[in-house]
Amino acid sequence: MIVIMAILPVTFYAQGHQSKPVEKYFYLFAEGGLSINHTDLANYGFIPFLQDGKFTVDNYVFKNFDGQVGLGYQFGKVLGMNAKFGTGTLAGEKHHQELAPLGLSQNYRDLQLVNTTFMEANLNLTFNLSNLFFGYNPRRVFNFIPHVGVGGIRYHAGAVNHISPFSSATGEGGTTELLPAKTDAEMIYTVPVGAELNFNVAPKLDIFLDYTLTWAGNDKLDQTTKAKDDIQVINDMYSALNLGLRFKFNNPCDIDKMARDANQITMKANPDPLKEENGKVCFDVEFDVPAKYFQKQAVMNVTPTLDYKGGSIELDPVTFVGEKVKGEGDFVVSYSKGGKFTKNYCIDYTEEMQNSTLNGNPMFYVYNGTIYPTQEEIVKNTYYAQGGQRKLADGVIVPPAPKCEVSNLVTKVDEHAITVSWSGNAESYDIYFTQEGAPDANSTPTVAGLKDTYYTFTDLESGDFNIFVKANCSEENSSEWVGTQAAIIPEVKPICIFYFDYNSSVLKPNTKQNKEAVKALAEKLASGEAINGFDIQGWASPEGEYALNTNLANERADAANKAIKNQFKKLKLNEKNFNFTSKGYGPDWDKFMELVQNSNIADKDQILRVIKNSSNREQEIKNMINVYPELERDILPLIRRAEVYAK
Repeated sequence: MIVIMAILPVTFYAQGHQSKPVEKYFYLFAEGGLSINHTDLANYGFIPFLQDGKFTVDNYVFKNFDGQVGLGYQFGKVLGMNAKFGTGTLAGEKHHQELAPLGLSQNYRDLQLVNTTFMEANLNLTFNLSNLFFGYNPRRVFNFIPHVGVGGIRYHAGAVNHISPFSSATGEGGTTELLPAKTDAEMIYTVPVGAELNFNVAPKLDIFLDYTLTWAGNDKLDQTTKAKDDIQVINDMYSALNLGLRFKFNNPCDIDKMARDANQITMKANPDPLKEENGKVCFDVEFDVPAKYFQKQAVMNVTPTLDYKGGSIELDPVTFVGEKVKGEGDFVVSYSKGGKFTKNYCIDYTEEMQNSTLNGNPMFYVYNGTIYPTQEEIVKNTYYAQGGQRKLADGVIVPPAPKCEVSNLVTKVDEHAITVSWSGNAESYDIYFTQEGAPDANSTPTVAGLKDTYYTFTDLESGDFNIFVKANCSEENSSEWVGTQAAIIPEVKPICIFYFDYNSSVLKPNTKQNKEAVKALAEKLASGEAINGFDIQGWASPEGEYALNTNLANERADAANKAIKNQFKKLKLNEKNFNFTSKGYGPDWDKFMELVQNSNIADKDQILRVIKNSSNREQEIKNMINVYPELERDILPLIRRAEVYAK
């Protein structure tokens, strides 16, 4: 106890000045093994197997057992505390010394303690001497941990027998009971002192061998004292040699292991090598953290640096945090899943970067309530482990200056509009738009100083057009004119349109729309224009089945064909002088989308989006008719038609 008290001040120093983060935690433990008697009725002293200087196996050592359970708390790197609760038995015998059973006046030799049973409880301080003298390491495989405590024992003293010589001739002798076992329990204080040899098998699990010698507050555990005061042992003692298992309720965070296994994290830059574009070096640093790697209380700081001869550029750090870290980092990493993460960088280019290397050095530490933004602050304020510097990319490639030119000149013609687009990297562009010849060096551009690589000319009449584009890379550097052609073809419109009822191919000549169609046909024939024939196109609204709509469109084209020929008879024209073609084109989805887009329906954008994304568009229209009756009233009747074109 004096030695332990001398060590105690040193433990406080060790607790406050070690650099590694402390794992403070509760733990449960259970242990069991041999219960060893050190009372007056024992043939050995403190060493159970040593009798009279000789090693001898005493059967009493292997006949008495104890078991204990407990709860503890580790305060820091050295100090801890636990409470134990246990039970056990004691037995033994003593020869060749005068012994005095309690309450008897006569002294005896050769007495035997049959069985003392006890229950005990104690509170202990523990001292991890391995951490104290060899530096703190929560993952050290073996630790030597002495302990000292105070407690109490509740016991039933066992019977005491006199061992008399046995005579084989008479058959007499053997044991004689001097004192019966105590029926009433007694209680007394105890002082346990011992040590553990601890084996760390996992971050949360220890196996340990514990030897504890306990001094009792009286001399009654064996109901016997020694007869001579000069050899009297003051009060009884007993010990336990136990094998135990300890489960720790800690949050183990082994950043040293993370640093050793840092090569499991994939870190690379994209592109590799780095490239300069428009005076900038832009790239992504990609991280791939494997599952079951990033511990829940850990923080990792990666600070990329672009190193070149004569200098270095330190980029913004990236902070990764475990899922139980309460502070904010750039990325939260799941222990069970890991994850992929990307950090984008964009820095100004300088000539020194042409021969450079992009490097990264991951640094790990345990979250202690603070997220340190830089590696310099990590080094100053907490324990850390480094994963080793690695190359992320080479750099920097400077592409040759591009030519000042226009390439991939393309035109797109829409109704009354021409869009021209091209490729290039100039500061601006000029466009020359004409229906005549090519421009020369003195021609005034139609559009000058355009920053985009496309332009649309609108409100154009039919005709052929020439488009020329020139790139302006600087005041003194411009490309030649690059030209292309485009033409707007007049839209061909039908002479007349016949309309039909829902699911019908019967042409009703007396409706207003069909009367107007017959009138327009007659006016076309009477205009004197040269007409070689007629092309008749039949259509159906798209809400029905496809096969049905295809047949219906053919029938409507045929019905319009007959109506035209009947009109020829009225005008006394010979139909054999004209060429007639009629064909059905099925459901007209394009017309439906056009009419909805140009309508006043409030939800027309939603209707168009549903139709475009649906795999059963016909059914969607049927459903929408119930919600939007204007579809059936205003839209679908205009699609059930036959259009007549002159050839």
